[in-house]
Amino acid sequence: MPATARIMQGMTATAAPLDRPDIALAEPPAGARADDPIAPAARFFQVLNRYLMIPVTRAGLGAWLSTPVGGAMALVRIRGRKSGLIRETPLNYIVAEGAIWVVAGFGPRTEWYRNLLADPRVEAVLPGRTLSGTVTEVRAPAVRRRILPALMRSTAGPSLAAGVNPWRSTPDALCAEMAWVPMLRIDPDDGPLLPGPDDPGGSGWVWRQALALGLSIAALAVVRRAVRRLLR
Repeated sequence: MPATARIMQGMTATAAPLDRPDIALAEPPAGARADDPIAPAARFFQVLNRYLMIPVTRAGLGAWLSTPVGGAMALVRIRGRKSGLIRETPLNYIVAEGAIWVVAGFGPRTEWYRNLLADPRVEAVLPGRTLSGTVTEVRAPAVRRRILPALMRSTAGPSLAAGVNPWRSTPDALCAEMAWVPMLRIDPDDGPLLPGPDDPGGSGWVWRQALALGLSIAALAVVRRAVRRLLR
């Protein structure tokens, strides 16, 4: 059976709309909406995801992109609300309280978030493991205050690019700044999930980045020697 068919088969179980609490999200600031034609960040991440993040994560190399600065990447497969096709979206995440947590960084108009409103069943490809689960939107202030700061700190690069400093802001201030951003949890079908060494907070990135740095230095030394020989 083709991979796409297997994915779709595993995501057809009793799809239902997301749990929508009565707590409303704040209005997004000007220029922060995903449909805003003057939002360069949205266009940048679309290109980055299409040509780097998705191919690398799909190839099983997502762990090599993980750093404390850039965060860890999960490839989340979501069914399109109009086409019915499976769409792959790379998302920064953390594992906490037995679930995977993500945010829709461009607010309620984010396309993949709108798709989840129609079908919350997903497949998530994390470094070293793939799982199916159900997404729930969480708006409860106490939970957002508990999870959102850790999630934003684990994705420091994207957070700073969005104008949010997760270290200098207090949890309350951070939640106020991000009050317009949907926060979602993915509960695995197999039960509560424990963080792995390649998830945010793990140490798997240390040896990978050290190896990558060592190989880069060795490659640079080889190139320099080759250039010197050519110039003699």
